[in-house]
Amino acid sequence: MDSLIKSLYTPPKDSRKGDNGRLLIVGGSRDYHGAPMFALLAARRFVDLLYFLPAEKDSFLISAVKTIPEAIVVDSYASPAIRGKIDCVLYGIGLGDAKPPLPKPGKTETQNLQLVIDGDGLKRVKGKIPKGAILTPHENEFKMLFGMEGSERNVLEMAKRHGCVILKKGPVDIIADGRPAAGNGKLETNRIHNQGMTKGGTGDVLAGLVVALACKNDAFTAAVAGTRINGNAGNMLKKRFGYNYCASDLAEMLAESYETLRR
Repeated sequence: MDSLIKSLYTPPKDSRKGDNGRLLIVGGSRDYHGAPMFALLAARRFVDLLYFLPAEKDSFLISAVKTIPEAIVVDSYASPAIRGKIDCVLYGIGLGDAKPPLPKPGKTETQNLQLVIDGDGLKRVKGKIPKGAILTPHENEFKMLFGMEGSERNVLEMAKRHGCVILKKGPVDIIADGRPAAGNGKLETNRIHNQGMTKGGTGDVLAGLVVALACKNDAFTAAVAGTRINGNAGNMLKKRFGYNYCASDLAEMLAESYETLRR
């Protein structure tokens, strides 16, 4: 049993629809339909309500997302379905050249939300990283953001400097909490992986899982737990298929991985 996974939020017996996580994913474009779909597939078993705001009003993107029955497509942050009701937002996945606005916590369209920034969204926040956000860069994206290599020391230093949580993806995931409440900062690593997870889309799956967990858990806890659940799912797939699995398989394995780690 993994004690961290065991500590994750469990829906109370008297809870109602929406009490156990309301998530919005903002992304996708004419060029990139798959990225937000991988994130939606990863998140759908871990939240009550799942919304998608397309970064571009592309009919192929919207039609593709609508094949996921749990995904509810909205047209703006001000949509009555989500206004003031969202726990977390995943921003930036598959944006391409699209430039949708960042949500503004505390404004009328959102309140007390946790922001996770991934993929092309990281380019949009370079030099103006929102306090308290979770960033999920790989090595090249970390260098783009901060102009340095993503060593443990550098990841922790940048998290503290910007008051955020950073999940630096790689052969060893490095997760750092630099928010003021973390004092001198917290650092964890994750080595649960295999080389089948180099397939395109697996990072999108991880981002979708982390943001879903962050709806009802602390941001750092969600980031660390997400890497473990995701990596364990990859190892479970390796036992069945060797390295011949894909990102869609990984997304489908997350719930089973989570239950395996809880036992």
